[in-house]
Amino acid sequence: MKRFYLFYVCLATYGAVFGLSAVSAIVAGDSSLPIVLAGIAGLGMVIGSLYEMVTGSTAAFNIGDLAFWAVVVGTVVILFLQVPKLV
Repeated sequence: MKRFYLFYVCLATYGAVFGLSAVSAIVAGDSSLPIVLAGIAGLGMVIGSLYEMVTGSTAAFNIGDLAFWAVVVGTVVILFLQVPKLV
């Protein structure tokens, strides 16, 4: 798998978890400005990542190793920490 797709899939996954956490909090009755903004930010991350995967060029993708692995490892960590709370 190319780094381009792995990066944006991880970023979209992170955004989805971020947004779903906010939605679950709102459904539970906790509504505040930070929770609403977290939901909007999560949705924006998903939409932005999908847009980049569809319209972006794999040849023009240039990101450093540190940033790439920070997103990949961060996504794995957030999945382990947040998904059990959502289920």
